Amino acid sequence: MKVTILGCGPSYGMPSLTRGFGPSDPNEPKNVRTRSDILIEDKGVGILIDTGPEIREQLLRAGTPKIHAILYTHAHYDHMGGAQDLRNVAIEKNEVLDIYGTPKDMLALRRQMPYVFEPSHQKTLSLHYIKPYKSFKIKHLEIIPIFQHHGESSSIGYRIGDFAYCTDVKKIDPEGWKLLKGVKTWVLGCVTTRVNAKHVHLPEALKWVKKLKPERTYLTHMGSKMDYKELKKTLPKGVEPCYDGMVIKI
Repeated sequence: MKVTILGCGPSYGMPSLTRGFGPSDPNEPKNVRTRSDILIEDKGVGILIDTGPEIREQLLRAGTPKIHAILYTHAHYDHMGGAQDLRNVAIEKNEVLDIYGTPKDMLALRRQMPYVFEPSHQKTLSLHYIKPYKSFKIKHLEIIPIFQHHGESSSIGYRIGDFAYCTDVKKIDPEGWKLLKGVKTWVLGCVTTRVNAKHVHLPEALKWVKKLKPERTYLTHMGSKMDYKELKKTLPKGVEPCYDGMVIKI
């Protein structure tokens, strides 16, 4: 399995329109971060987790891989805003694109982009409703959706084999921790170094890593206080920051 970090930035991106790079080094290319999403490729199957507003340029940079399905973590714009570009992919290839998310999030997607689901596109887009903790399959891959607290809202983390992706998360319930047990490679959203109402912050994230004990942990969804070089210097062994375009072999 190959995982490509298409984007690892916060909701405002880096540099942002108002904050720029903040305290992070503007001369470090790996501090340039588009909104967070990933591409999973395994035995000819391509799965996206989220479609941020820069998904078109992210996939062009990745070589326009074939996409069979999209998994959504939640309905915030920085994770769904590029959905219309994937509609075009499905139409051009005349193939069904399977889209997975909770009923609430799929309803939000329909409301945000009703034109994506016009009758003329029904043959190319297929919505699938998921329930937290209830596994399902995409081709040969078993997907386990994990409920996550995201401040006053919620999100979904995903486990696929020995790999897990958990972003936009503040708290994981005991059932979620149970399903994450044994994960060897973990991509975890960590937006800042200070306490945040909606996201796990760095000191807490490192406690989670000690609890789960994955072989490798990669931090994503990083904001302006998460400078790439400083993190590389200070993070413990087995933990490192992501950067846009990073490839992880599972």
